[in-house]
Amino acid sequence: MSYNPTRTRRALLTLTLTGALTAALVPALNTTPAAASDTTPATAADAGAAADAITTGAANTTGASAADGAAATGSTAAAASTRAATTADATGGAAAGAATAASASTADSATAGAGGAAAGSARRLRAAVERLVADGQPGAIVLSRRGRHVTHVTAGVADKATGQRMDARLRFRIASVTKTFTSTVLLQMAAERRVSLDDTVDTWLPGSVTRNGHDGSEITIRQLLGHTSGLKDYSLDPRIWSDPRREWKPQELVDMAQETPPIAKGTYSNTNYILAGMIIEKAAGRSLGREFERRIIRPLGMRHTSLAVDRSFPGPYVHGYMDGYGDVSTEVSLSSAWASGGVISTVDDVAKFHRALFTGRLLPRRLQREMTTTRPVADGSVMQDYGLGVVKTRFSCGIAWGHDGGFPGYRTWTYTSAEGQRQAVITYNDSSAALEADPKFKADLDKAAETAFCR
Repeated sequence: MSYNPTRTRRALLTLTLTGALTAALVPALNTTPAAASDTTPATAADAGAAADAITTGAANTTGASAADGAAATGSTAAAASTRAATTADATGGAAAGAATAASASTADSATAGAGGAAAGSARRLRAAVERLVADGQPGAIVLSRRGRHVTHVTAGVADKATGQRMDARLRFRIASVTKTFTSTVLLQMAAERRVSLDDTVDTWLPGSVTRNGHDGSEITIRQLLGHTSGLKDYSLDPRIWSDPRREWKPQELVDMAQETPPIAKGTYSNTNYILAGMIIEKAAGRSLGREFERRIIRPLGMRHTSLAVDRSFPGPYVHGYMDGYGDVSTEVSLSSAWASGGVISTVDDVAKFHRALFTGRLLPRRLQREMTTTRPVADGSVMQDYGLGVVKTRFSCGIAWGHDGGFPGYRTWTYTSAEGQRQAVITYNDSSAALEADPKFKADLDKAAETAFCR
């Protein structure tokens, strides 16, 4: 069966460069950012790699090995990348040398062959990531897992103003990948019988959905999480961009979506997840950020993950760009994303969350099945196999679960196999509508995803 893992989707707020939306947003982007540039690399102790991971380098690299307990940075990392391809490659090379010294015994030859295969795989992955930058992205990060081995490949820059190299430890906006967090929390609450997936919006938020044929008494939590509510996506409304720094209240976004009659059910809409976040807060009696923290972030040790509270970043970050309009990293209020796209994280933390989720550590089996029962959902012109906050993608080597996300300056794609043995996380830092529409870039992005997941 053919696969197309990274089809351009109308993810959260990615169409900001078209028509009236651009005209409304661009003047605000020519102002001074809200926060000073903070591009100091994270310390080696904060590398955030899983304890069982072997971290390797590429065009730029963030470290030699998680087992070493230290990571190279900057030009030292790049030099290390030139001298040695990967930890697995070094092991293979040593094994090959031993095989020669021992007159190429059968066992040693097999080990050498494995090392050669690993080296070839690493070269293909490096080349795939470098092509994304050659196509026009300022920088890119790719995480690739195969069993216990985790490879980080970076290329290009995290900050065009300073020339700081891309670093896999830097934070970025994961955008609609946040939806998987929101869905997980609601499914956990369902497991605890604090909510039911069959509860209606009116059960928890009476009067919040009542206009133009929308009826909160007929929309369930399951429909919100699966995009079958019929609620329009508020995020493409020009008012979001007439004042991009405006702090929006969740109900204001929901009201915007109700100004037109219901749309076709099975249509991707960020409005669904704003309501889901509102239900979490009502049922829990705590903020959404607090629920993310206590249920997911802290138990999994995701030290570099948080729900944004303003336009700044809580630590060193990747700078995001929007076509020719400059650095938009801190220009847009995250209140316009919130439960549908407001989380900040790193590639390691995202991979850690998805591996725990899809291998059954966060949900009971019954609700895991609910999450991964898919139906067709139209995301712009693309049909997705969508579950409850997750997307199923077919690769040549098998099925992956995850989500993609886009926010001004940032684009992210995530893939994890059900048993957690394969993973890929891809992120880059120019949300260029023109570039993502380019056939060559789309083909190179597909190749990067296939290589990272199936290597």
